[in-house]
Amino acid sequence: MKSDFIDMQSSDSFFGTVPFPPDKIEDKFYQLEFSSLQDKSRIIKEIAGMIPWQVRVQEIADELKDPTLRVFARSVSAAVHSERISYRYSILAEKGHPNHYDDLEEGVFLLSSVIDPDLSYLEFRTYLDKIAIRVEELVDLNEDLASDEVKVHFLTRVLSQEEGFGGNHDQYEDPNNSYLHKVFSSKKGIPISLSVIYLLIAHRLQLPLYGVNMPLHFLLHFESSEFQTYIDSYHGGVMLDRSTCIRFLKANGFQAHERYFTHASSLTILKRMFRNLIHIYRKKEDRDMEKILSRHLLALDNKWKP
Repeated sequence: MKSDFIDMQSSDSFFGTVPFPPDKIEDKFYQLEFSSLQDKSRIIKEIAGMIPWQVRVQEIADELKDPTLRVFARSVSAAVHSERISYRYSILAEKGHPNHYDDLEEGVFLLSSVIDPDLSYLEFRTYLDKIAIRVEELVDLNEDLASDEVKVHFLTRVLSQEEGFGGNHDQYEDPNNSYLHKVFSSKKGIPISLSVIYLLIAHRLQLPLYGVNMPLHFLLHFESSEFQTYIDSYHGGVMLDRSTCIRFLKANGFQAHERYFTHASSLTILKRMFRNLIHIYRKKEDRDMEKILSRHLLALDNKWKP
């Protein structure tokens, strides 16, 4: 296979278009500390737009030279972090609906960081890299036999059998099923979160795998010139043909409309993940989390006002 992993850091590098060096951010924290109440929200938004999404806000605060400013920056890091999530989602929303998944890793990492602001992107990325390398090694070891169908079998074998990823049938509405770093640990998730893991591995290996935003049950679609199949990540990566998917739709009261088989974009996937979580927290009467997630969903709907 010998593919170079695609850079998963979105279109922004750590320094690229971001207004670094850090002394500019330090100046902004000074402004924030001594600003009037009416200016604080604006300056927090400006700081949020300056810090790359891969960098923890706490790390920036810890690097400030002035010890008094460091203490202040730590005290507002949660507000900056939350604002940055909305800011980055608003950028993704402006890109629309391409299904190349270049931004999917950023999107799901930021979703996980909603509940864990100290989450390390390096560790998150490295975990996925290691799995992708194992799939790639299987392909390379069986290069003469590695048709697209065989590649799909290797992908599902590593993820479902070796890693043990599968559906959380006992606690389907556990919110942790939707946060990828929690799924990495528990190996249990719901169809869309498990499918995202498949997509992120496939993206690294340049395999033509796509999400399918089917009602009730998110699926995957592998589509190349030589092989096509649907994959159910929730049930151990089982492969399905289109007729089986159509029977599922009809059994649940849906017509077999073509829109149910359209390849889902990163934006579509993220919105569905957010709506799932908002529904779960609403049922649990966790108004705080419902409010936080609803705010970020506004950004994904391109309704966030920076």
